[in-house]
Amino acid sequence: MLTAEIIFGIESESFCEFSDAWSFEMVKAHLNSKNSVTLIKTINGVPAGYVTGVKLENESELYRIAVLPKYRGQGLAKELIARFIETCDNKVFLEVRAKNTAAIRLYESAGFAETGRRINYYGDDDAVVYSL
Repeated sequence: MLTAEIIFGIESESFCEFSDAWSFEMVKAHLNSKNSVTLIKTINGVPAGYVTGVKLENESELYRIAVLPKYRGQGLAKELIARFIETCDNKVFLEVRAKNTAAIRLYESAGFAETGRRINYYGDDDAVVYSL
């Protein structure tokens, strides 16, 4: 299975209740972008989650992280974040919906600190900016 298909499958199942899941074309475009960093976590050879973003010269941005529902609660998301930070080896930032309290807890437990807020960025919600 190709990386784009793996990522899209995890994306679709993980974000099925949200309207902001990436389409297959968005996944392919991101994976083909020059500075894309994507890491997949497998369990017994089966894709369980992924993290993706971009690495630039002086900073990196974490775009997406997802773990399939049946693998949640095992520390995989925190492991993926740590691997992303290690791979990028520079300042990392991200943004998250203010209403996404589970993600906020995850990012804060990984050492991220809130550095800003974009009011009504998602239309119905603010974006909270975090950096590490």
